Amino acid sequence: MKNKTYIVHFAGIVAMVLWGMSFIWSTQAYRSLNPTTTILMRLVVATIFFSAILFIFRLNEKIKKEHLGLFALAAMFEPFLYFIFEGYGLKNTSPVIGSAIIAMIPLVTPIAARIFLKERLTAMNIVGFIISFVGVIVLLLNKNLEFSASPKGILFLGSAVLVAVGYSIALIRLTKLYKPLTITWMQNIVGMIYFIPLAIIMERFEPSAFANVHEYIVPILCLGVFCSAIAYALWAFAFSKLGASKANVYSNLIPVFTAIFSYLLAIEALTVNKIVGILVVVVGLVLSQMKTKTAALR
Repeated sequence: MKNKTYIVHFAGIVAMVLWGMSFIWSTQAYRSLNPTTTILMRLVVATIFFSAILFIFRLNEKIKKEHLGLFALAAMFEPFLYFIFEGYGLKNTSPVIGSAIIAMIPLVTPIAARIFLKERLTAMNIVGFIISFVGVIVLLLNKNLEFSASPKGILFLGSAVLVAVGYSIALIRLTKLYKPLTITWMQNIVGMIYFIPLAIIMERFEPSAFANVHEYIVPILCLGVFCSAIAYALWAFAFSKLGASKANVYSNLIPVFTAIFSYLLAIEALTVNKIVGILVVVVGLVLSQMKTKTAALR
């Protein structure tokens, strides 16, 4: 039983590592492509990858007609609306700041989970959420203790947080009906359908430099295979075992990994406040996952 628990937490952490890198890969791709085209190409890669996996290993499940609406709703939230808001938010902020704002998802999710899913939380869970959030705020501050993000970028990323919560509610229902691989595969297909007309329209306003293939091919492949395929499958698995509130706390690790990778790749400096923020986020995450004898909040 303990080994199974470790596997669940490991899946959540690996998903966060990949999504932490996604902010860097996305920023690299945006140098040649606009966000909408980047996301469409990312979903095409993910769909091809997943279709091959499901076909080769014969893991496909039959989708019931009555559940198509739920898949359509989940894909509308994420990847469609979420990636639009995240993509244009990243164009106006740095990778670390962008990932830090996205990490606010765990603070909003428990409220929605209690309202729609009747999930219960312990006092320790809530303490962990709060501490982890403080760490995210520290990550957002510069050396003069001032916020270093544009209002436009914060608005887009804040909207991404809200739609991610809606996705969490839809996802927790889907995990009771289908396997994580099936959910991720359908999510990418429906999301790709949503993005095709939008990408055509946006190309008129923000033309992409398709000729510079060498500049975006690697980031696109990484985003498609690792972030839109593998990470989402691992995340759906963790969601099915932990529930929306506890699973989403792992989102606080995204800015931690983004900050580390940005430093290692010489994209952003790892300042003292970022190091302190990373440590506080980790402490909050650990506390949020602890079980206590305290009665769960109703």
